[in-house]
Amino acid sequence: MTRVWLTPWEWACCGDPFEIGDRVDFGIRSRDPEALVDELGAELTGTVDALESHHEEEYADRVRGRVVAVHEVSREVVERRFEHFVDPFARARMSGRLQLPDGVSAGAGFSRQGSSIERVPGTTRLSPVGGIPVAAVEYHGPSARPDDAEESLAEERRRQRLGWLVDIEEAPPAPRIA
Repeated sequence: MTRVWLTPWEWACCGDPFEIGDRVDFGIRSRDPEALVDELGAELTGTVDALESHHEEEYADRVRGRVVAVHEVSREVVERRFEHFVDPFARARMSGRLQLPDGVSAGAGFSRQGSSIERVPGTTRLSPVGGIPVAAVEYHGPSARPDDAEESLAEERRRQRLGWLVDIEEAPPAPRIA
């Protein structure tokens, strides 16, 4: 059996839905799962045999066979949403670089919304699922907050999908007829 890692953003872009029992043919970008240690932890990464990708035209390596299990991998995160007021001229005024003619004020400001997402350690979980539907994606990346921002904060703890581990019973290569 071969365990393959599928990434949500990549699968939503180009993946086809499949279920347990279906035959699949995955292009493999790497057989070295070390890149997943930060995301999944060393123990879970140690169970991964291959990393799937859809963004190469030709793969020298493939995993072909029948799907015997699919596990959604998720973890808890704390998402902090904020709205803040930013004065785009504050740094320039403090450094003395802001020079406007005829005493015109440059005190305009604007409001921005953003969010930050922090991992909750020790909450990674595998959940058995029956397959992977099309466009099964959630991606939330961190956002930066300007240093001169005033903010109002809302906090939510939730589960975030990291990807899927798919167990494949590899099919032997078809015999070649000479």
